[in-house]
Amino acid sequence: MKIKKKNICIISAFYNEEENLEKFINNFDITRSKLLKMGYYINLILVNDGSTDKSVKIVKKKISSKKYVKLISLNKNYGQQIAIHVALKEIKADFYGALDSDCQQDSSLFIKMINLLKSNKLELLQMKKKYGNYEGVLKKFMSKFFYYIFSYLADIDIKSGSSDFYLFTNKVRNKIISSNISKFFLRGFIHWNKFRKAYLEYTPKKRSKGKSKYNFYRQLNFALTAMYLYGTKLFLKIFIFSIFLTILFIAYLIFKDYFLNPEITGLIKIKFLTTFFGIINLLLSCTITLFIIKFKQNSSIKPRYKFEK
Repeated sequence: MKIKKKNICIISAFYNEEENLEKFINNFDITRSKLLKMGYYINLILVNDGSTDKSVKIVKKKISSKKYVKLISLNKNYGQQIAIHVALKEIKADFYGALDSDCQQDSSLFIKMINLLKSNKLELLQMKKKYGNYEGVLKKFMSKFFYYIFSYLADIDIKSGSSDFYLFTNKVRNKIISSNISKFFLRGFIHWNKFRKAYLEYTPKKRSKGKSKYNFYRQLNFALTAMYLYGTKLFLKIFIFSIFLTILFIAYLIFKDYFLNPEITGLIKIKFLTTFFGIINLLLSCTITLFIIKFKQNSSIKPRYKFEK
């Protein structure tokens, strides 16, 4: 009986990468040839995330004779997470992978990834990067700090250096497209569901051309979105910590009033209490307001897109 070949769908979202896309496709062609020899069908789904440069024109010219490549264009820039989600929703396959189109992630690693995924009967293989010296100090610090805090507070096992460079089964994909929140933080969602997984460390290449679009603002917005979606444990801890501080402060005032300074006036105590509770209330109000804004922003996102010819 002839064994049916498995299909691997690799997704790469791009935004104004006109200087890297041709090289990216050429590199992927080499990887695809090796995977074909291993007995897999390979599709490459390129998602144009609202590019304003010549990226789409370059891609169309490059893939005009490549039937295994499909191009999806979003009507505006929604961000990498939503762009990948659109492709996952539209394309059916046995395995799904994702990587960036800036040539910093080596597509040949998918060969090792698929072998590890199948031999260990995994559902998810997450690539974990080693931080390079060429990356900004602030960006590296923020990334490591975010993953440490997020994994602890949200109770999600996601290692520092994880990015949208992974390979998973159609079981994971089906879980993603059936969720209403997965598209806003894909890499968090796939780890939140506790699939059978493993990490594989890699060293990203230095960007040779162009400039990264993932600036500090996008990094911060991404982190806040993650906390908003999976921060139930975070809110609980803030609430408990606030109660603890309140009790501690009241105990301090009682101790100071009756044991250290019995002459302290009621007016001073009222000022202390008013200031303390005012600060706590301000912090909580700011946090709640921030997440209400994030909720309205996310709930209103309904990406429009089309398959390019």
